[in-house]
Amino acid sequence: MQQNELEKELSALKAQCAAMRRDLKTAFRRIEEQTQLTHTVHQLALSIRDLANKQDTTCRDVNRLSKDVEELKGRSGKRWDTVILELIKYLVLAAAGYFTAKLM
Repeated sequence: MQQNELEKELSALKAQCAAMRRDLKTAFRRIEEQTQLTHTVHQLALSIRDLANKQDTTCRDVNRLSKDVEELKGRSGKRWDTVILELIKYLVLAAAGYFTAKLM
């Protein structure tokens, strides 16, 4: 080979080497982007897990509160029924006492 041919081949090798370096930089950049994306997705999955746990806790609390409210609603109704029953009973007893007193 002559000097001229060697210089051409060396120039071609340098060009290939530069292209490979560009390709490697691009590949490493893509790998870094994928690593960041994977990290972001992992963080998102952890956040969703935490939200699901909090939602389960909130649902249990809401169910417990609903039961408590229903129980309280039932109590007040029973109390009013008892109060009204006692009032009617005393009115009937008072009327019976009044009529008994008038008869004697």
